[in-house]
Amino acid sequence: MPPTAEDSGEQGPPDPAVSPLDGLPTVRGVARPSLWLLLVPVVLYGLAPLVANRIEPRILGIPFLLAWVIAATVISPLAIWLAARLDPAYRTNAVEPLPADDLMGTGTEGGSR
Repeated sequence: MPPTAEDSGEQGPPDPAVSPLDGLPTVRGVARPSLWLLLVPVVLYGLAPLVANRIEPRILGIPFLLAWVIAATVISPLAIWLAARLDPAYRTNAVEPLPADDLMGTGTEGGSR
């Protein structure tokens, strides 16, 4: 019997009707309020010129504006980490839905970039 593609381990061309995302968990329609935490860094840095644009009082010998920016730099990664941990997509290891994913089943060429 001659060897076939299955015997050699080669795979045939992928089926264009089957999406590579089929069977993976998604978060479509799920509320994601934890993403509001991503506004914390924006607000902290955005309010700096309005709230903290002064030299006095000094905190540990540095001007208040510099202390504000340092605090925002320390708080921002913590807020981003917390937003990721509380997000249901992170907890379920779900695939993020992208508009490009919807093109897979419309007959357009999905593999060319």
